[in-house]
Amino acid sequence: MQVGLIGLKFTGKTTLHNVITGANRPTGQGGVDPHLAVGQVPDARLDRLTTMFKPKRTVYAAISWVDIPGFQGGVGADGAREAVRFLEHGRKVDAMAQVVRCFDGGYGTPDPVGEMENLALELVLADLQIVENRLERITKDKARLGKVANPLEGPLMERYRAQLEAGRPLRELTLSVDDAKLSVGYAFLTSKPMIIVLNHEEGVEPEAALLTAAGQAGAAVVSLCARMESELAGLSAEDAAEFLADLGVAEPALPSMIRAAYSALELQSFFTVGPDECRAWTVRRGSTAPVAAGVIHSDLQRGFIRAEVTAYEDLIAAGDMSAAKAANKVRLEGKAYVVQDGDILEIRFSV
Repeated sequence: MQVGLIGLKFTGKTTLHNVITGANRPTGQGGVDPHLAVGQVPDARLDRLTTMFKPKRTVYAAISWVDIPGFQGGVGADGAREAVRFLEHGRKVDAMAQVVRCFDGGYGTPDPVGEMENLALELVLADLQIVENRLERITKDKARLGKVANPLEGPLMERYRAQLEAGRPLRELTLSVDDAKLSVGYAFLTSKPMIIVLNHEEGVEPEAALLTAAGQAGAAVVSLCARMESELAGLSAEDAAEFLADLGVAEPALPSMIRAAYSALELQSFFTVGPDECRAWTVRRGSTAPVAAGVIHSDLQRGFIRAEVTAYEDLIAAGDMSAAKAANKVRLEGKAYVVQDGDILEIRFSV
């Protein structure tokens, strides 16, 4: 799964990207290419399992974060070309996180609501252009051939056009399974999950009105100070905790960004444990046990027989796996079982 950090120039995207991935790219350099880096997903549950099983290695789940080049915006041909270049990168990610400047920083008085509105408009216009082009092609095909390849496509595109002309994102629409499948190839920008990241000055929290506006623009809102987070990243765990306590900040940015990304993408974690390895795996909510097995290895899904399942809370309460089994907290589940967040799985399979 990839989450793209998007936004106008000088919003702090690269600083935040460095924080959540551990990268060390220079900021304020501009450029036209996106930069991808993988960030670990901190999980206190996996830490606890590592203490319990003492494995040779511990492997955390990971999310890919893409720092997509920002653009200045504005009217005119140059602004339009910048927007097109930026938007094409956005089509390749699974979700987007718009970083909004809520600080001066020498770049002038911030206008966070204006930033959100301008970017939302760019996304809508980009999708509307695709829809209009497709409707034009459908009309031409019908005139030339007397029929269309898929009779469902025209009505769906008309529905999309009405939504976009109203200035609303496609993610707000409820689609049938067939319509959703039909839409996949277009990679519509406004159908992707959106996170709003309010990047503010240290110690200056966003006002309630801004938080409300951000909530209306995205599925999740994260408020942070990327510059402070960058300073925290260079400290030891003990010093960082002391620094946060002095500031009255509950936690650094990474956990809140991870939770927002997991929520937007409808992800959850399950675990495999043992003396060799304790590992967190990522799967979509609602996935069945064979699908989770396939995340581990395709052979496990192909030859799936049963999954031995233990809830994380039950294992911790029992103290160890032997005690959990003695308390009947370890159960066998079949192909229809829907994996829950925090499940510990052992897959039984035959290939």
